[in-house]
Amino acid sequence: MAVLTADDLLIGPRGRGLCTAVAHRLSGELWPGSRANGTAERDVLIRALEAVDPTPVYAWRDPLAFVEPMDWSVSNAMYWQPPHEQDVVAADPGVVAALRPVADAVATAPASAWWNTPVDLAVLRYTSRFDAGHPPSPPTLTGARERLDRWRVGVLEDDHAAATDRPADPVAPFSGCWWSTPAMASLVTTTRPLPALGSVELVWEEDSLGQRSALIWPLTTTRVPRVWEVDRPAAWVRLVDRYPLEVTNARRHDWYRTTGRVGRWRIPDWSAVADDWDAVHVTVAGYLTTATRALPLGDGDSATILAGWNPDQTWWLTDTLATTTGHPASWHNPCDPNGPDFAWRPDSQ
Repeated sequence: MAVLTADDLLIGPRGRGLCTAVAHRLSGELWPGSRANGTAERDVLIRALEAVDPTPVYAWRDPLAFVEPMDWSVSNAMYWQPPHEQDVVAADPGVVAALRPVADAVATAPASAWWNTPVDLAVLRYTSRFDAGHPPSPPTLTGARERLDRWRVGVLEDDHAAATDRPADPVAPFSGCWWSTPAMASLVTTTRPLPALGSVELVWEEDSLGQRSALIWPLTTTRVPRVWEVDRPAAWVRLVDRYPLEVTNARRHDWYRTTGRVGRWRIPDWSAVADDWDAVHVTVAGYLTTATRALPLGDGDSATILAGWNPDQTWWLTDTLATTTGHPASWHNPCDPNGPDFAWRPDSQ
């Protein structure tokens, strides 16, 4: 796995958002939501960033040290609307330059060293968050092939219908499916636990519904799985190039609003991926460098985007997993539903 650098963190919206949130924590005055639409406001923000001392971050060792700033960046990842104002501001070249010392500290901190690591098969955790309107669901460990085949049929039907029912103009006010994951296929996903945290997915979840209760099942593999690791944008692009599925008609309007790109779009054909791979894992570094970006594909005409994938999340495409216990661990977050996503604790506490 490649070493994470400041350049890696500053190349995309999610990495820049993380660095901006870290800068806010360090300064206590620089809010990630600072408005900097005009030149004067932008210059004030740049000076504030330049005044931030990133030295303490180099000593952060607790893997939970970045939970809160990462939560802020993950929560701002939306693929059905224009980028958040904060993401637009953070992409300004002057702001990017001012963020570099913080990015270097984040990339170097011992607390972020695990962000480059592949899936940890020894500690797979399936997380089902729930509330009164959304009951918990145990992992479905069989029938992945049939569900993926149905998923593929549904995607093709959706794209065909969009070609007929929606205008080709990407600016038109239409919305629909925006994921590049096999969403709605009821597949199992896992993340790892961290010290004092039942699973990473408790705290980092795109498009979260804000549920404050969760059940967590430990899972194990029934054989040595074939795992495609996405540790940088190039790995995601290679996956889509090898197993392309065109989704231009269904996603052009949403992804234009997110990226400003006009053209053809593709995602992985997950049914085809499952012929060769049991799972696909996106490392934290892979997420920060890849998500929310329009990435050109090898055909020179199409692009792809990593959308709807959480940091350290593995999507399992074949029947490769088993439970290690029939009794999941119960966790809860005592904070207000509109509050932070990082105060989780086991129900035994």
